Amino acid sequence: MDGRAHIRVAANRSGRDFFLGDLHGMYDAFLTALAARDFDPARDRVFSVGDLVDRGPDSGRCLALLEEPWFHAVRGNHEQMMIDVLLGGEDAGLWRLNGGGWFAESERATLVCRLRRLLPHLPLALTVDLSDGGRIGICHAEYPRLDWDEVESAIGISPDRHRMLWGREILAHALERKVAHATLTLHGHTPLPAPRRLGNALFIDTGLVYGGPVPLFTLDELREVARPAIQPSVAAASKR
Repeated sequence: MDGRAHIRVAANRSGRDFFLGDLHGMYDAFLTALAARDFDPARDRVFSVGDLVDRGPDSGRCLALLEEPWFHAVRGNHEQMMIDVLLGGEDAGLWRLNGGGWFAESERATLVCRLRRLLPHLPLALTVDLSDGGRIGICHAEYPRLDWDEVESAIGISPDRHRMLWGREILAHALERKVAHATLTLHGHTPLPAPRRLGNALFIDTGLVYGGPVPLFTLDELREVARPAIQPSVAAASKR
């Protein structure tokens, strides 16, 4: 397993943080949304819930975002399928059925080299510290435990790791849970007509590749869509 499976990121005290749902190759739509927000790459940052690739038109360019110092992402199930095929020698059938056919049209050697270089930047979980002392925990599909402090332990357990990449149990059963030691946990994976809060988990895949809006949110906007899960202190953390 990658030694950087969980990364903790210090609070941004000079600019804004943005949070991005599943991108799935929709590179131009993402850049347009950033430009509309006057994004400043010298001060601002973007945190992605994963699934940068597959289904949309520009998976390669979306994957290249991982080379930008302002862009941070967790590994989605689509990145995991890509890793399994290109680095692990797995059969490409599952990935191809889930939108991975684009790689056959690219130079395989170039993709493998890029993936080996970018793999350390694809953790399974991110912890984003907030300037008020709170924090946001990010993993792709759902978080299987009730304490974010156990995230590294969860990554080391196969069933928990699988749920972090593929799980839909929380949404399927509308489980209202409070995860300790996290102001909010943030996830994608399941396309929804609008972001949905369950306990202090927020699911932000708005189906961009299927015609939905660009799932890009500031901390203030997360506070609005997740209310009352996020305490008012998050609002102070998002004011610059």
